[in-house]
Amino acid sequence: MPIFIKSAIPGLPRRTAIILQLGLLAIVGALAAIPRDDAEVAASASPLTLPARVIATPAPQEANLAFSTIEVVVSRNDTMDRLFRRFELNLSDLASLRNLPELRSQVDKLRPGESLRFMHRGGELVGLERKLSDSETLKVTRDATGFVSDVLENPLESRTRAASATIDSSLFQAAADAGLSDGVAFDLAEIFQYDIDFVLDIQPGDRFSIVYEELLQDGVPLRTGKILAAKFVNEGREYRAVRYVDAQGHAEYFTPDGRSLRKAFIRAPVQFSRVSSTFNSARKHPILNRIRAHKGVDYAAPIGTPVRAAGEGRVKFAGQQGGYGNVVELQHGSGVVTVYGHLSRFAKNLKPGQHVDLGQVIAYVGQTGLATGPHLHYEYRVRGVHQNPQTVPLPDAAPILASDRERFLAATADYMNMLDLPAGPVLVAR
Repeated sequence: MPIFIKSAIPGLPRRTAIILQLGLLAIVGALAAIPRDDAEVAASASPLTLPARVIATPAPQEANLAFSTIEVVVSRNDTMDRLFRRFELNLSDLASLRNLPELRSQVDKLRPGESLRFMHRGGELVGLERKLSDSETLKVTRDATGFVSDVLENPLESRTRAASATIDSSLFQAAADAGLSDGVAFDLAEIFQYDIDFVLDIQPGDRFSIVYEELLQDGVPLRTGKILAAKFVNEGREYRAVRYVDAQGHAEYFTPDGRSLRKAFIRAPVQFSRVSSTFNSARKHPILNRIRAHKGVDYAAPIGTPVRAAGEGRVKFAGQQGGYGNVVELQHGSGVVTVYGHLSRFAKNLKPGQHVDLGQVIAYVGQTGLATGPHLHYEYRVRGVHQNPQTVPLPDAAPILASDRERFLAATADYMNMLDLPAGPVLVAR
């Protein structure tokens, strides 16, 4: 549309007004050609003509980078194949993992209670993490060429601590009162099991002190380690033990002067049970209801409780035998035979002639034969004569060799001294 400018100055010629009009149009055109940013456009536009804001969205390949994580605790009878099927993961990815030599054993052997972490995208595996130990984690990732694995290490630190407690009701409660786990109580009982029957001999007022390792990770306590030295006072009699690792890496507990705490036999073949009947030559039989010598010790325990070999030897008999029910007889050296009766079942593959080690599980507590309740009947015979298992002298194992004695004393002196120090963290000279 033509624009006509009338002169605001009286007497301005019309021709001059047209020239001014053309100049103004040129200036407006030049201004319109200058680039302006979006903010200036938005500021100058009316609400009805405001341009739509463009929001960046990830490209399809970027959106697909997101993955899901599955964390699972392995149950009994779980396999990697079952887990892949349960969570609808690609089985061809499992086959690819098994084709890697360094991964095959890690894929096919799972431990109940361990944790696994799967990372996947729509069922396609993109990563796997498995804790191999307290300090090692297996990490599997997927790249353009396939799967690659690495073992990440987070080393443990250790410090030496001391603890002590007095028993009021039980060893486990005393350990808990001292801030120790049930595992430490079990270890303590294992150390002194050859001299102390922790079923029968423990009394209120007994006390113990231990020096032990505490394992940490990144400065945070993780768990307790080995007992390094221990002292146990049972009915006023003191027993001491110290852990020694020989030059070949074999660890064992000894007395401070180098005698082995390990005997050829243990006192009780069932841990932490209750003595329901002692060795007695004039006991009235609870089923036959007549006086009949009880030539062993009965340990009351739930059906299925493991029964351990009292000493190293060979299986002489395993089967049913009259009032004993299911019974195992072990032949040891020096004419010693141990008998385990009223069993519910035998250890897998146990058979006559088989060699067994001291402490090896050979059977399980039951109620077979002439038994009024679940218990283990245990006998100790020497050349056919029954001995009281709770009091019979037990032969010692070999002591520290004379050639190793100086090394033993140097390695264990600090730990023995710590037994008499106050409980808590202890600095150890290395």
